Amino acid sequence: MKLQDKVAIVTGSGRGLGRSIALLFGKEGANVVLAAHNRDQIEHVAQELKVLRKNAIAVQADVSDETQVNVLIQKTLEAYGTIDILVNNAGFRGPIAPTHKISLTEWEETLRVNLTTAFLCSKAVIPTMIEKKSGKIINIATTLTPRPNMTPYMVSKAGMNSLAKQLSRELKEFNIQVNAIHPGVMDTRMQEDIRKAGAKAIGTDMFDRLKEEGLLHSPDEPAKLVLFLASKTGDGITGEFLSFDDKEVKFLLSQG
Repeated sequence: MKLQDKVAIVTGSGRGLGRSIALLFGKEGANVVLAAHNRDQIEHVAQELKVLRKNAIAVQADVSDETQVNVLIQKTLEAYGTIDILVNNAGFRGPIAPTHKISLTEWEETLRVNLTTAFLCSKAVIPTMIEKKSGKIINIATTLTPRPNMTPYMVSKAGMNSLAKQLSRELKEFNIQVNAIHPGVMDTRMQEDIRKAGAKAIGTDMFDRLKEEGLLHSPDEPAKLVLFLASKTGDGITGEFLSFDDKEVKFLLSQG
């Protein structure tokens, strides 16, 4: 068990990559706190874990709201007494349109859901991690390759990478490792939405081609990269951006 008795908060854990991470963490012995705005989804995942005889609680929360984040942390500490791991996975794709046609409201919403959430959740767990002088924070970012007509999404995810690097410097003396990952192109509902926008809208037919060729991977695969960073095998790695598409990363994961 790579995460035996560790306490892990996974945001956006009702579906997609968040669900895969939560289930894998549970199978590896972690006490999992599922956080998302959709109560039905996270309660379903909590039940999946309980069927496997794994510990999990579901906390409905809009993690872009500081008050709700603080309640999430409070409920986690009440249930398990500590926090070892935070996975900042909550997010959405935002508008697909040329930048000059994106409204301020759309811009601010995308940054709030994709980046402010990570700031608030990290801010909330850091005091507990500093006190115990250990912790892991993992941000789910994206490729560094620009995607036309997805500016708010790409900028917010680049911010996730920068946030990880900043925090890694601030928290290194407390034995808290902070990293960001690119999970690759997964077969999730978000990718379905992107494909529906069409090649003209996003400047590439890559997503359609990958789908047709059966090359979109399951979110269960990059979840293994998150587990690697969250577990003892990832100790000492901090301030890094790791891509699941990288051959060296895949080789590292293949070594167990």
